[in-house]
Amino acid sequence: MWPSITADDVLDALELERVAAAPGESRDVVVFRARNIVSRVPRTLGAQLLAQTVVAAERVVPHMTVQTLQGAFPRAGDPSLPVDVRVERLHEGRSVAMLQVGFRQGDNEHCRAIVTLGGPGAELVRHGDVLAADVPGPEECAEFPVPMLPWEVRTVGGVEALAPELAGPPRLDLWMRMPGGRLPDAGTWARAVVAYATEGFLGPVALRPYPSDEIARRGGRAMSVALAQNVTFHDEFSVGEWVLLRCASEYAGGGRMHGRIRVFARDGRLVASVTADGLMRPGLRR
Repeated sequence: MWPSITADDVLDALELERVAAAPGESRDVVVFRARNIVSRVPRTLGAQLLAQTVVAAERVVPHMTVQTLQGAFPRAGDPSLPVDVRVERLHEGRSVAMLQVGFRQGDNEHCRAIVTLGGPGAELVRHGDVLAADVPGPEECAEFPVPMLPWEVRTVGGVEALAPELAGPPRLDLWMRMPGGRLPDAGTWARAVVAYATEGFLGPVALRPYPSDEIARRGGRAMSVALAQNVTFHDEFSVGEWVLLRCASEYAGGGRMHGRIRVFARDGRLVASVTADGLMRPGLRR
């Protein structure tokens, strides 16, 4: 269901190298060179692109943090080749900045994102959804190894939660945390890790109501492709502490799927919200 990724794979992909922009390029453009995560998947991982977008944006506007990220994946990238990350300043004011981020290999642009950044401001109101008290905490959940997430992950039922021969509701709660390592567990890196972690569950959760024999009856192995993902960060958090990904497939039909993930800190605060859209068909080809 997922490729096997190591923590070093993820962290190496987030180490962007600034390079010279093309001759005649606007001063509002900054270009980074990045490495791709190489896995058994023959295309660049959307999760990686989202995480790199967060890092690139906050490198260009370091006094602000990413608030919204709207990413689209129009075509596949080649994971065996490096990629140029082109960041263009569309607006940079005192309280808000807006960037356009494009991922290009030669003439092939395989991801584009619009990013809004901001900083703390005068607060007029404050409210937010909180995690329901009856949601099982990580101590009540079993380990759920996810090859794409090389850190601690737990869910109710453990490995049986997404067993292909079983059926369940199109929802899944996942607790995760990343023990201390090469990078800080808060700020830019926490946002990048959450953007990365939320990309891989649109297809698996959409398939959860259909056991493998039902999928076979409907045409064989299901194939899914993410087309777009929107991430909004509401508040600060640490991935060194447990965070909860509440995943829900809200619609699937006509070869399409739509899902939502709400991210809660261990203290119950809603810290991020994600929506995603993609294709799901038997033997899908992009």
